[in-house]
Amino acid sequence: MAHAIIRGKNGRLYEVDFDDAPVRVEVHASEETVEIFVEADFEAHPEERRRFAIISIPRHLFSEATGRTARRAAKDR
Repeated sequence: MAHAIIRGKNGRLYEVDFDDAPVRVEVHASEETVEIFVEADFEAHPEERRRFAIISIPRHLFSEATGRTARRAAKDR
């Protein structure tokens, strides 16, 4: 079950719950940023009614995080 949760500046939590809907995931990267786009309901609803989440982060932070994850996974083997 895919979902996304964020906390806004006001401290409130916002959740996008995709339930059991099929999701489409796209990852786009440039030299500066990595953008991850997750969209549900793409087969059943028009674009303006689809649930989605987009996260855009600096590429160096994404690289550091995936490197840490890979090292942890290697230790667990």
